[in-house]
Amino acid sequence: MKLISQVVKALFMIAGLMAVQPALQAHTDEYLDEHGAVHGGMMRMSGPYHLELVVESGRAVVWVMDHANQPRPTAGAQGQLILFQDGERVVLDLEPDGDSRMLAEDSRISATDSPRAVLTLSMRGQAPLQVRYAELTKAKAKTETDHDHDHADHAH
Repeated sequence: MKLISQVVKALFMIAGLMAVQPALQAHTDEYLDEHGAVHGGMMRMSGPYHLELVVESGRAVVWVMDHANQPRPTAGAQGQLILFQDGERVVLDLEPDGDSRMLAEDSRISATDSPRAVLTLSMRGQAPLQVRYAELTKAKAKTETDHDHDHADHAH
């Protein structure tokens, strides 16, 4: 009887792990690039946060959100952003700006939709987090004439 009880517990544990697996996979950089950007930037995840980087001419904004993309307060947070632009390494201090943003303003910042950057962020009372932003190589969609075989024996 004890063995049956242990087997049932093990099965429930396995079922629970299988149930959360899709949610864990949903937070890859590729997934966030396809589905995550709330403000038109590049989204990454670290710890309990989604961190969206928007780089405009003269300014960089990091939006701090939870896993449901709900704003998280940035009061008391500190951050540093290293942008790699035009062959240059631009080091920027980020300051809280509004309820859920961190901001850096600098004339060396160039607008881009696919920034290369490293963000270090310390939310008040928490250990520093670090994320890297870089454009991902996305699988290109296959068209009718772009697929995994030749046409020697047939036509489409």
